Amino acid sequence: MTPLAEAQATAQRLLEEHGAWSPLELLLATNRLPYDDYRAWRRGERATLDDTLDGGTRGVSNLMTALAKWARSLDLAAHTVALYGIDDNAGAELTASADVRLDGLLHTEFQPAVGRTQLDMFLDSSEAIAFNDLATALATRNADTADSRLARLARLNAKHWAIPDAQRLVEALRAAPPATAAAATERLEVLERRWRPAACAVLHADARDFLAPLWREAGAALADAPFVPEQPRRHTSWAYLNGLDWENAAASAEVALAQTWHPDLAAGLAEALWRLRRRAAARRQWFSLCWRTPDRLECLIDQPRFPDEALRQAWQAAKASALEPPLTVAWLPAWTVLEGTATDFSSVGGDTPAERAFDLLLALAAGGSDRQVIDNRRALQEVHPGLLARYLATLEG
Repeated sequence: MTPLAEAQATAQRLLEEHGAWSPLELLLATNRLPYDDYRAWRRGERATLDDTLDGGTRGVSNLMTALAKWARSLDLAAHTVALYGIDDNAGAELTASADVRLDGLLHTEFQPAVGRTQLDMFLDSSEAIAFNDLATALATRNADTADSRLARLARLNAKHWAIPDAQRLVEALRAAPPATAAAATERLEVLERRWRPAACAVLHADARDFLAPLWREAGAALADAPFVPEQPRRHTSWAYLNGLDWENAAASAEVALAQTWHPDLAAGLAEALWRLRRRAAARRQWFSLCWRTPDRLECLIDQPRFPDEALRQAWQAAKASALEPPLTVAWLPAWTVLEGTATDFSSVGGDTPAERAFDLLLALAAGGSDRQVIDNRRALQEVHPGLLARYLATLEG
């Protein structure tokens, strides 16, 4: 899958989820911009994002230009948007890049065009303006300003749908960090049942940046708590994963996995590693799910938010391959060897047929003596005749 095709698929998902997409959100979603660098920029700790972009400013600018052309071909309207700081930098207007062209692209949002009459009705509504001001204050995590703007919205319409949710979000901003593991467990309950739904309703994509510090505070308080298999989402790795703290999510999941294997830990570690651009290590964890809990991996990989788009496309191709016997998700790792995308892997030495096929295809890719190649082909024929036929076809093609 080409970088442009991957970016187009991500832009389409963002459009479906939020009714709009922006190059900045796309950079975060495709891992071209590390979240902690983005957060530091919004907090005023970085002047621009230029030295954090995977591909450099020129590569990202070219990609975003191609995407903007693609968006126009879909009749999406481009709107210039302001970018503001958060926390102590709240209210400060930000420069995304020292490159004027790229800065302009990163200050753009694409959404379906609306009629002028609709737009006028929206812009001219006092309630709409008050709500937008409130949402801006909440998105920049400014509790005092949010309080005053909430009061203004209530004066205009005491029954406005956003008031209860906004009250919950102000409550979240004023909440003290949990000091104990027990308090952190309670924090996770409140986050999942009260604050996250409210943030998604009011802030949409900005909910991520509003909630991340709250999840991280819980993760820090749970740092010494053991992993309980019956409650996998009450572990520090889960809190850090939701807080987009990939380093701590990976480290805490690895420690817990060294003591006991659990699909939630493996799935969380895989995502954290992928976000840290350790893609081969991430795939090792996803492959372990293929072999040990295939239903879990299939559930994950069929979701639009699955981070490794290339692996998701490989799974779609494997399902459509019509091999006999048909490929289930357990055979996906072997399929990636056939595709030539399973690089930096070594034999897993597993006992299941799917693991043996993976090892055999790795051995065939590595070559060896004529005797070894013949033996490996014969063994693969016994494990999965369709994979052997596909392997032989790749040699002929």
